[in-house]
Amino acid sequence: MKNSFVNKPERPWPNPYLEVAAIVGHTTPHSSRLWFRTHTPGHFVVLVFALSEIPSDAIDSVLAEPNPTLAQLDELRARSADHYALQSYSFESSTETDTTAVVDIENLKADSHYRYLLWNEDTDQPVLGHQRPLTLKTFAEVAGPISFGFFSCHMPYKKTLFGRTQVVNEQMWDYFHEMLSRHNEKDLRFVLAGGDQVYSDGVETLSIWNFLKKVMRREGDQLLPDIDEMITWYRDIYRGYWGFPALREVFSSFPTYMIWDDHEIADGWGSFRFAEGMPRDEIDEILPDQNDSNLSYQDRFELIQRMVQAAKHVYREYQHSHNPNMQQASPAFPADAYDYHIEFPKGALYVLDGRGQRDFDRSTLKILGKDQLERFKNWIEELDVETTPFIFVASAVPMVHLSHILVDQGEGFLPDLANITDDLRDGWEHKAHRVENRTLLKYLFKAAKKGHRVCILSGDVHVAAAFRLTDPDSGKVIYQLTSSAITYNQSRALGWALGKVVPDTGVTHDGYQFKRLARYTDSNFSLISVDPDKDMVDFQLYGEQVTHDPDNGDARQNSHSIAKIELCFTE
Repeated sequence: MKNSFVNKPERPWPNPYLEVAAIVGHTTPHSSRLWFRTHTPGHFVVLVFALSEIPSDAIDSVLAEPNPTLAQLDELRARSADHYALQSYSFESSTETDTTAVVDIENLKADSHYRYLLWNEDTDQPVLGHQRPLTLKTFAEVAGPISFGFFSCHMPYKKTLFGRTQVVNEQMWDYFHEMLSRHNEKDLRFVLAGGDQVYSDGVETLSIWNFLKKVMRREGDQLLPDIDEMITWYRDIYRGYWGFPALREVFSSFPTYMIWDDHEIADGWGSFRFAEGMPRDEIDEILPDQNDSNLSYQDRFELIQRMVQAAKHVYREYQHSHNPNMQQASPAFPADAYDYHIEFPKGALYVLDGRGQRDFDRSTLKILGKDQLERFKNWIEELDVETTPFIFVASAVPMVHLSHILVDQGEGFLPDLANITDDLRDGWEHKAHRVENRTLLKYLFKAAKKGHRVCILSGDVHVAAAFRLTDPDSGKVIYQLTSSAITYNQSRALGWALGKVVPDTGVTHDGYQFKRLARYTDSNFSLISVDPDKDMVDFQLYGEQVTHDPDNGDARQNSHSIAKIELCFTE
């Protein structure tokens, strides 16, 4: 494969490249789904220690031996009568999956701490968890205060004046990890990654779409590059964007749920029109036209479809594989669906897939599609307000955010300045999506009328904001909370411009009143706290803060919240 990125040393990544890694995925009171990348194919074992039975220092004592063995670690079982104090799970990794694999850990105790270790059976050596302990915490079974972290839009690069790739805002992951660790001692349960965890096209020097434009061609009757080569490109993107040590610490320490957005595929994917020979066709917005590329319309369309399929393939490998297995719970759940839901005491989260089914050429329901919208409707209507009073719905793109004037205009100085014309069409407020938007909001307000406390969680727009939406007929409210972006390299001028079009108050096209409660235009992440006993939800927004020592003036970074908003659901 001439254009494969396998063993391609000239890729200009300025940060460490992800080779061996772990992610704590879907976790319940009694199970946890662990994802690994082993770097080399082979046979591996995951060891899981109950820290209430086998202390971490006992594990470290064995690992400190000159040549520790699995047999020595296995002897730690004798410390406890609990059969599940030490569990082992074997698996094989291969290059077919880029040496990624998922292991489902069972027989865990609720609200308990565990340590896990990855061991290479072929070399009889530890791979992960021996130098830095890897731990996880299971969910509680009883109702009580919980919190979860939320972020989106990880794009920590910019192109320098001399054409190099430079890292920016990397420190935000250190702050995020510090905040999560602090709350993990109390009530933290999981982290939600709200979309754009990588950017296939985020910076010119790393963009694989730019690379496609350079190498796309015909050789005889062959259209190149092929999908296998493209898969290596998307894998390279993940391994670059996820190579930061603090990011890897977050993913390997806290249950992390993920959903993609457009940049895991391509900017604005699903919001372009394809209509060969028609004025509305927009294929030239993605790839060079026929004169510049020497490729026909059909060739260019085929290459785009290959890229999309490659993006889906790698999204499943790196992100969706450690989300809940919805088919296991419901065999009728479509294999190609990426929406999912989780439940916890007194609450539930539904993560909508606003990208995998998006098609602007479809006549109706262009974002979620009919089947996904029906799944969500059935799910939310079946929830009982006594057992599940708190409902969170993740929609990568906010349902209320930009000025209607801007959205309806769809072009002009600000969209051109911010390069967001396709983002406007992406948005729920675009006229093409009003029926779908109205339908989804109807389901949410119907739940609110039953007594549920409803919050929408969003990212995408590179501005953090909190909105209260009110149904004037019933007086019921729902909230939209947006946290974006954790590392995106956005100029302060552009942040200000985008912030200016986040309205303070207004009325949606469907008559719902909205009020903006907060806005923040620099890099950010958030923490959502739920207290069922107090019937309360808090939205805490975090950004980079610098304070100065009063004695010597030295700058100090801290990660305490810059805003805390108590969400009131009562009239």
